[in-house]
Amino acid sequence: MSLFTFPVLNTRLLSIDSRMEEAVVIERKNRFLAEVSLDGKTIPCHIHDPGRLKELIFPGSRVLIRKTAGQKTNFSVTAVIMENGEKVLLDTRFHNSIGRMFIKNPVGSEKKYMDSRFDFQITNGYVEIKGCSMQIDQYVIFPDAPTERGAKHLRELTLAKENGMDAGVVFLVTRKDAEFFYPNIATDVKFSEEFFRALNAGVEMIFPKLTLAGRDIVYCGNAELADHVPEFF
Repeated sequence: MSLFTFPVLNTRLLSIDSRMEEAVVIERKNRFLAEVSLDGKTIPCHIHDPGRLKELIFPGSRVLIRKTAGQKTNFSVTAVIMENGEKVLLDTRFHNSIGRMFIKNPVGSEKKYMDSRFDFQITNGYVEIKGCSMQIDQYVIFPDAPTERGAKHLRELTLAKENGMDAGVVFLVTRKDAEFFYPNIATDVKFSEEFFRALNAGVEMIFPKLTLAGRDIVYCGNAELADHVPEFF
């Protein structure tokens, strides 16, 4: 029996309370900070995503920002606006609230097992949530930067499964036009190896797609795990 459940297509999963404004990126200062132009003013914005995001955050890219309370910034990047108008959610603070909606029986959050802390505990195991925003052609790939933590999560979920427990991963795909998912074997070989090891051990994985419509985060179907290595690798 699956660990997961799926809402009706086009269901609103979450609404963002804060008003968002469109700004233009001036410079990516570091992984977690960007300077943007808003109404002629230069504003520092927090980027709450550990990825490189090089194809999304760069000088001239359009972003949606909202006011947030922080030690160094008063704004956060919420999403990036693509050339085709698609709004790609970037703020990972929303991920657990969204991911919970796909889990049948969550009984706790931020639970420790072995040497990892997992996003959700279920009746007899654990589920981790990952967000995927990097797309090439029809494929969304993860991660966009090496992640030892991600590889460890998969390794310990595999051990949990081998020990008779339930284990799963929700890969939240924030690109509505992506049709397939594949681990980024070019960027993180170790994660990719752990991914397939977990898959073969029976760790359940799903790839629900999300889009941002106004302030609403909307469910728009599922990507599938590709059955072949994409040609661009």
